[in-house]
Amino acid sequence: MPATRQFHLLTLHCTAAQAATSLAGGFVGAYLMKIGLGLPAALCVYAAILAARFGLRLAVLPLVRRIGLRRALLVGIAVNALQFWPLGQAGDLRWLIAWIGIVALSEALYWPILHAASAVTAAGETRGRQIAARQAATGLIAVVAPLLGGFILTRFGPAADFGLAGAILLLSALPVMRMRAIEAGPVPTLRASFRDADRRGMATFAADGWMAAGLSLAWPMVLFTTLGSRYEAFAWSGSLAALAGIVAGLACGAAIDRGRRGASLVAVAAALAAVFALRTGLSWLPGAAHLANAAGAAANGLYIPVIMSAIYERSKRSGAAYRFHLGAETGWDLGAIGGCLAGAATASLAAAPSLAMLPASLGLVAMVACVRDRQEQGMMPEEAVPA
Repeated sequence: MPATRQFHLLTLHCTAAQAATSLAGGFVGAYLMKIGLGLPAALCVYAAILAARFGLRLAVLPLVRRIGLRRALLVGIAVNALQFWPLGQAGDLRWLIAWIGIVALSEALYWPILHAASAVTAAGETRGRQIAARQAATGLIAVVAPLLGGFILTRFGPAADFGLAGAILLLSALPVMRMRAIEAGPVPTLRASFRDADRRGMATFAADGWMAAGLSLAWPMVLFTTLGSRYEAFAWSGSLAALAGIVAGLACGAAIDRGRRGASLVAVAAALAAVFALRTGLSWLPGAAHLANAAGAAANGLYIPVIMSAIYERSKRSGAAYRFHLGAETGWDLGAIGGCLAGAATASLAAAPSLAMLPASLGLVAMVACVRDRQEQGMMPEEAVPA
């Protein structure tokens, strides 16, 4: 099976998984606010998930080594589909803890394998376009599915919406079942996973995780509150924003393949800085919040192809993509945990909830420094990644 077919099957899986995320996963923060958790407490819950998956990621290595990457990915998908039952009862602390554990376990298995598989199956000369095309496919789902999710949540309640999302997530495993074995290098031992970690990859993902704590975790909860805690208004805002993200992502992916990642990085940095300013300063007005949400999606459409093309190139050159992404995901967790806790502390002290995103803006400088192409500084490709 050609590598590009493997990539296309992964894209089909990601598209179906995005449907589940847009139906229910995108409403998780809003749901936590709805059941009575304040923004600081909800951010601490996210930090707890990240801390748990940080520990579990290395604990699951013997299982991954025993059953292989493709089967481990399938297990991660199946476990992830189980999260919606305890989430629907998260008003009870015991069920909230169970939900945290299930999400942490599933993501400890899922994300390193998915990124490693994407890195080794994407074609180098068209990597930017492939990543952008995947982003567009998932973005199209993100335009429609939130509207359905908001409708179901409002009319039928969380149980119906979460149940449908769980079923779709299970169906997303079908393309993965059709894939051949994922050739992403050996599964490392615990000691090797620390010893051979790619520090630049970890730093890049740590910066990304720190920013995501504000842009992807705190912001949806701020937006939901600003829009009157109404699921349908929140869904409409997400759908409109997804359209902006699709157009921006396709344009950026083509620019990367023309060798213009450096120029794209400058545009991305400027766009993200503007988004932080908008989301921090204008979110108290519903109209301005919609604008800030759309601007953020457009900036993310530019950002994802830039950062992930750089990461996937580095991962593929390492010759051990799974080991690389174990380290990178560890960096992401550490960055996001710090960002969540900093955001929670800020939210508990600040007058406006939107100020919780201020700490996340500090990750922008680190992201630019990490993604900047070292070849422009005279470093040869083989020097950039340790053997």
